[in-house]
Amino acid sequence: MSCDCNKKNKIRTLVGLVAGLILVCVLVSAVTSNLLTRKVDWSKHDEDDGHQWLHHELNLTPEETAAINAFEPEYRQNRAALQKQFQSKIEELRQEIVSSDEFSGEAEVIIHGLHIIHGQLQELSIRHYYQMMQVLPPEKQERLRNIAAKALSVPQ
Repeated sequence: MSCDCNKKNKIRTLVGLVAGLILVCVLVSAVTSNLLTRKVDWSKHDEDDGHQWLHHELNLTPEETAAINAFEPEYRQNRAALQKQFQSKIEELRQEIVSSDEFSGEAEVIIHGLHIIHGQLQELSIRHYYQMMQVLPPEKQERLRNIAAKALSVPQ
């Protein structure tokens, strides 16, 4: 006579082992995904919460924060104005694409205008970067330099 309780214990152990392995795989995948998708780059500075994000990344003191906040409003204002111009050009290009069946001189002019505004946005950001570098201590300058360098290597 054989006992079914031994088979049931083996099945329970096997099911528990498989469930444990699945749980470990899910946890490892979640941690790996979090590490791989977490971005630390300068472009985040221009997002809605970017100003606070950068202050956190650099661990700014109240004095450093005050020094950066002195020129931040002008940067934000200039950036918003350029962004508005950029969106206007995008809308012009959209209208040109919808209304024309071929690449036109007008499309070329609009694209050129987009490039000019994009260049002005880049220059504004780089000038702002150098403003911040002037008020930071060397170790935070190095951290900001690394963040900015990573952002430049990633096409936006």
